[in-house]
Amino acid sequence: MRESEVVHPQQGNDEAVQIPHMADNHQVHGHAPLAFLSQQAKWTSHDLGRMNIQCTGCRALHWTSEPSSKSPHNGQASYESCWKHGKELVEAMRPLPEPLHTLLNGDNARSRSFRLILRRWNELFAFTSIKFNMDKRMNEIGTTFQVFQVHGAMYHRQGPLVPAGGRDALYSQIYLYDPAYAAQERSRRASDLDPEIVGSLTMMLQESNPMI
Repeated sequence: MRESEVVHPQQGNDEAVQIPHMADNHQVHGHAPLAFLSQQAKWTSHDLGRMNIQCTGCRALHWTSEPSSKSPHNGQASYESCWKHGKELVEAMRPLPEPLHTLLNGDNARSRSFRLILRRWNELFAFTSIKFNMDKRMNEIGTTFQVFQVHGAMYHRQGPLVPAGGRDALYSQIYLYDPAYAAQERSRRASDLDPEIVGSLTMMLQESNPMI
């Protein structure tokens, strides 16, 4: 029964007891929660305004509706989230070394091509690989934007610094080799990428990254 259940009287009890039906916990008075896909027609966008308010301390950009110590004045305000209103001083980002700066900001064909497959380049120079159980339920819905969602824990797989059993060097292992040889090995594995860019980025990381 949808509305209620009748519990029949036991021996020695002449009255039946009527108990409200609670089986469907997701619907209250016939209305599904707004977050359900069945209620998608009722969804409205939430507008935070433009991200053009600059923090007076670290110069990070914030949204107009983001809480601050006071109302933004002349496009500036002080924030807790980025520098704790002056309690934490953040070092300004250094300019990107070349050729990475030009590749990320340039308007020539080579720079545009580089940015189109930026993830491919990032994978080529990664220090570690990752292992995870992909939760594909959100993406299988199909009508919304793609979401990278992990079920359980994510692991960084680094392995030993020296390849075992004569295997090719991978990830952080390849950074222990001469840069010229490392660039050659990367180009061999990624023949679809520009070998000149591979070589220049290898040298750039060798010269500017303190972790190498």
